[in-house]
Amino acid sequence: MIKRNPFIGGLFIVPTILTCGCSSLSNTEAGAGAGGLLGAGTGAIIGHAAGNTGAGALIGAGVGAVSGGLVGHAIDKSEERTAAQIAAATPPPRGPLGITDVAQLAQAHLSDDVIISQIRSTGSVYRLSANDIVWLKSAGVSDAVIREMQDTANRVPRRYYSATPVYAQPVYVVEPEPPPVSVGVGFGYYGGRRW
Repeated sequence: MIKRNPFIGGLFIVPTILTCGCSSLSNTEAGAGAGGLLGAGTGAIIGHAAGNTGAGALIGAGVGAVSGGLVGHAIDKSEERTAAQIAAATPPPRGPLGITDVAQLAQAHLSDDVIISQIRSTGSVYRLSANDIVWLKSAGVSDAVIREMQDTANRVPRRYYSATPVYAQPVYVVEPEPPPVSVGVGFGYYGGRRW
């Protein structure tokens, strides 16, 4: 009659339960844990055949944990590379330039044409006060760029079309002024009579 060891059967069930229930673990941690448990089970079976179940389970657990950890670490690194490639391929959102951004571009000695092009391409709109203009001049911003910034307040905003949804942007409607009413005084003649 063959004598079965209940410990050996449990070694195959426990790794399956642990790897399914630990979703918060990294692949390295999960791989090391699952590999250690599977290695311990395999080592226990081999050790049982050789006459030393405990030593076989201990050696198998060590080898399995190292092997599972290495495989899990390779998967983690692959996922990190994929995430970095996706982040590099996605352009950062371009928002309007603030007046400090314009000052930084001027202090970096970029040409007026480049700064003006950036203002236009980002759809930036400025309503400069007298203090803003004085500050921009002290920061080294040229008169041409400041004039461009002032002109943005009178421009019709451009329409942007995007694949991503745009949420709650204000819409401004400016009605034209009605034409002036003309009032006149005149004389008329009808049938020789004067009115």
